[in-house]
Amino acid sequence: MLRKKKYRKSLLILTCLLVIIGLLALISASSIKGAEEYRDVFYYVKKQLLQGVLGGFFLMWLISVINYKIWQKFALVLFILNIILVGLCFVSPFKYVINSSHRWFKLGPLVFQPSEFLKITYILFLAQILSKASPQKLQRIFGAPFLTFLFSLGSVGLLLGLQPSTGTFLILACSATAMYLAAGLTLKQFVVLIMSASLLLGGLIIHSDYRLARIKGFFDTEEDPLGKGYQSRQALIGIGSGGLFGVGFGNSVQKFNYLPASHTDAIFAIIAEETGLVGSFCLLVIYLLLISLGFGLAKEIPNLFGKYVTIGLITGIGSQAFINIAAMCKLMPITGIPLPFISYGSSALITNLAEIGFLLNFSKNST
Repeated sequence: MLRKKKYRKSLLILTCLLVIIGLLALISASSIKGAEEYRDVFYYVKKQLLQGVLGGFFLMWLISVINYKIWQKFALVLFILNIILVGLCFVSPFKYVINSSHRWFKLGPLVFQPSEFLKITYILFLAQILSKASPQKLQRIFGAPFLTFLFSLGSVGLLLGLQPSTGTFLILACSATAMYLAAGLTLKQFVVLIMSASLLLGGLIIHSDYRLARIKGFFDTEEDPLGKGYQSRQALIGIGSGGLFGVGFGNSVQKFNYLPASHTDAIFAIIAEETGLVGSFCLLVIYLLLISLGFGLAKEIPNLFGKYVTIGLITGIGSQAFINIAAMCKLMPITGIPLPFISYGSSALITNLAEIGFLLNFSKNST
């Protein structure tokens, strides 16, 4: 119990630290865009604070105090409702299209991305399946748990591919695979999973011109330096310009509309430019500490449902941070996913804080 209390305290400290870093980074990264669009350099910071931070911390607290057995009981219902919301993103009057993407759900003045919450509801659903199955059934290729796992993940992948939201699917796939590995994924099952995922991703890429263009831009930035390769090129310029200690807070050049999405997906490049290698390294250390705490907590949780959910959620946060930073450093194609707790976006921040709420819940209530 004492160790779990230390985990809770450390998780809260690291989470608050990341949120503070995000708000500070947003002050600089969004200032030009805010001034140009709303004549307010703090527009995006205030919106993030009022919607993402306050809403997210309230939801984190609420989730942390409700006994995990309630979430376990309604796991399937929450997942189905989330799928319905994602589907409604394609239907008028609920759809809200931005840059040909159907990721947003609109109900009056409320606009959010339902796909973000799949990072939680799908994890709850899968954890319920895994925790109820016997070890023998879990390891069968044609067993109900594994087939349910493949079918549900594939269905979610197809739905997210239509939005398109490939980055979210990659995060879910990483989380789900880590959960099944913890439950006892066999080598044969792993091979089937890799083959299935490759076919799905291959199909999504082949039938999407913009995905093919992004991959081509990744392998040859110079082929289209002002098109698909532009963001990668500018991100690398920003990161390289930071040097060892950075150009100083608020002194970024890339935020002057040189780097697209400088306050959302590409905010790491602004942080690296202003704080340099030292600041970037410190941010990476904070993420690594958070991830290690999450896995450490999972080892302490005797309840299988809580253990699998904790593994899934912390893997999701870790893989999301890795994919975002790797894309900015041109180690993989740009996927358009935000940096956890830091990038602008209320849906993403609320989801991240809600995930921490579940970790706090399991550290307190799981038996």
